[in-house]
Amino acid sequence: MAKYSLNVLGGGQEVGRSSFLLDVGEKILLERGVKLNADEIQYPAPVTTNLDAAIISHAHLDHSGYLPKLFVDSHSMCYMTPPTLEISKMLWFDSLKIAGYEGVAPQFSEDEIVETEKYTFPISYRRPVNISKNCSLELFDAGHISGSSMPLISFKNKRFLFTGDFNPAETRLYSGADLRAGKVDYVMMESTYGDRNHPSRAETEKRLCESVQETVDNGGHALIAAFAVARSQEIIDVLHEYNIDVPVYLDGMSQKASRIFLDYPEYLKDPKFLKKALDKTIWVRRDKHRKEALKQPSVIVTTSGMLSGGPIQHYVKTVHKEENSKIILTGYQVEGTPGRKLMDEGILETEADTFKPVCGVEKYDFSAHASQSELLRALNKWSPEKVILVHGDLEVTEVLKAKIEKDLGIDTVNPANGDTVKLD
Repeated sequence: MAKYSLNVLGGGQEVGRSSFLLDVGEKILLERGVKLNADEIQYPAPVTTNLDAAIISHAHLDHSGYLPKLFVDSHSMCYMTPPTLEISKMLWFDSLKIAGYEGVAPQFSEDEIVETEKYTFPISYRRPVNISKNCSLELFDAGHISGSSMPLISFKNKRFLFTGDFNPAETRLYSGADLRAGKVDYVMMESTYGDRNHPSRAETEKRLCESVQETVDNGGHALIAAFAVARSQEIIDVLHEYNIDVPVYLDGMSQKASRIFLDYPEYLKDPKFLKKALDKTIWVRRDKHRKEALKQPSVIVTTSGMLSGGPIQHYVKTVHKEENSKIILTGYQVEGTPGRKLMDEGILETEADTFKPVCGVEKYDFSAHASQSELLRALNKWSPEKVILVHGDLEVTEVLKAKIEKDLGIDTVNPANGDTVKLD
């Protein structure tokens, strides 16, 4: 029987509902996320043992969205960075609000959110803490969103690194992941883009801004669908850098996220520049702002990033009819979402209707995940004995697994949900 093991509760051969139980004599839960599909929410497998600790790498719902449910029964300590806690709370309360709108029973209550915060111990990067009798934890900057981390767990002369979602490349908001963990024994690594490399970020920014400027010069609206956490702020930063000379509106939960970002300036590369960009932006606070935005050529940055709800539902009703306007996607589009259907089929589904838009539709790769070459470079730096690939679709993890074994000669597995990986 294996002395150490990892049980995959969610996030195996899929993107979403990440949750993993690390057993090193003491039980440590890594992540507790949900999977947001077009018409349902999927949850990880139950935790059926007492926990010694829980760790959340970052606030996105596919990593943190089910955590409050854990505190219905568990009173283990939970560890994350301060911004991760604040952003997660924002998303948890929003989940309750959406459940109320849709008339469905929420999986947790406000009381559970309060309990979660009560048992959370926020820690900063590069500050080791003992999380149990024989285990210590150190968080490294993952470069993904504000407060995102790569947890390094040390136990009995072994070192286990979980990358969470990480991005080694420098972006407008972040300097890139801190890969200075040293040699480790095991790496559990995300593999979202393990079968490809990203285009040049600088070229992507330039093409986006040229398209936006062309749209407003032609009297249209550039409607930019962006995720509330990090993507919206990055797009605002880019538009400011390129001096887009037209009203830029910011709508949706991106506003709350932006305030949290600015509350933790030490987690940003250049907080002063972001603040200037946000100060120059028109924050949509009332219906009259939405009407103003559609009465003149403008740029509108709003949620949801996959067109599935949020303020963007209001704007697309007008923009889809305008030949000189554009709907611009800036992130990954999950199968079955309105954004994915728009890309693949040219059909726009709103909460009330279905349209064949006459406006332009464009997508730009602003991924905050490591590309294949960056994943390989990171592994070469850490030189582990074993790699566990998670947070990636099956066909992607198969490609990356073969690449790692061929190029680096490291034992690699891509477990499915329910699998247990032996670590010794």
